[in-house]
Amino acid sequence: MVDLLILICIFLENSLAINFPYNIIALPYLTYLAYKRGIYGIFEVVLICIMISKDKNILTELGIIFILIFTISYFLSKILGYEKINIVYYTLIQFFIYGGYLYIKLPHFYPYQGMIMFAGYLILNYSFIVKLRKNI
Repeated sequence: MVDLLILICIFLENSLAINFPYNIIALPYLTYLAYKRGIYGIFEVVLICIMISKDKNILTELGIIFILIFTISYFLSKILGYEKINIVYYTLIQFFIYGGYLYIKLPHFYPYQGMIMFAGYLILNYSFIVKLRKNI
């Protein structure tokens, strides 16, 4: 039920009338999926890419970026675990991969946008870890 609610939130986040694609909910959720479901979470990664993309070119680019983040998070969660102490590593991976993509793709990428992205990823990674620990 919570996963469905998160998918709805991802859809709503990308439906808002903003012109900067933060994906603050989607990227930490990919890391959460990589730890919780492992390789079987790839179906939801593809579903998220389809929900976010608006045309075929963006679908391919986002698919590559999201699968790269999912794969790195999967292997990192096997080595380090998905714990509160490792939140910074996951957040940095999400920020550098997706932020680098946006820096190359968009003509405007300002430092305050990067700070918003980093803070959002950090907060949502923390909330997913807290949620995961409550389920155990």
